[in-house]
Amino acid sequence: MRLVLLAAAALAFAGASLPAVAIEESPILPGYWESTSKVSFPLPSTKVDRKCLSSEEVVKFLTGPANSHYVCKYDKSRFVDGVAAMEGECIDSGVRAKVKVSGTYTRTSFQLTSHLNALLGGLSIPIEASIDAHRLSAECPAETKRDGGDDRKRSD
Repeated sequence: MRLVLLAAAALAFAGASLPAVAIEESPILPGYWESTSKVSFPLPSTKVDRKCLSSEEVVKFLTGPANSHYVCKYDKSRFVDGVAAMEGECIDSGVRAKVKVSGTYTRTSFQLTSHLNALLGGLSIPIEASIDAHRLSAECPAETKRDGGDDRKRSD
């Protein structure tokens, strides 16, 4: 279960605590976004999320996961001329995973692939995850503006 959380951490893209990121201006626009995340291990899974993003939230959405179960920190992070790259580590209850993220972005979409190498009981376990996101509109639906929440649907 910890490895599932680490894999999801690599591409959850919600609520990051990230050190300095090489981003001069926000690479993506605020608004109403839809993202499809896929994880390869232990069972292939897909999750679709819709989220309203303020201008203050776009970098967090694009660059990183963190929640009460795991935290990811990126030592290297670069978003320049439509090319994204990040390297770092995710930790979940002592289980560590090195992570490399690469992909492309425009102001209204991004596609990122994450390669994790989790160390568990002396074994190295490779995990791959991806996210494909696009902006649905500049304006958020009224129900998401009111509570700042997201409109989630899952599929496996």
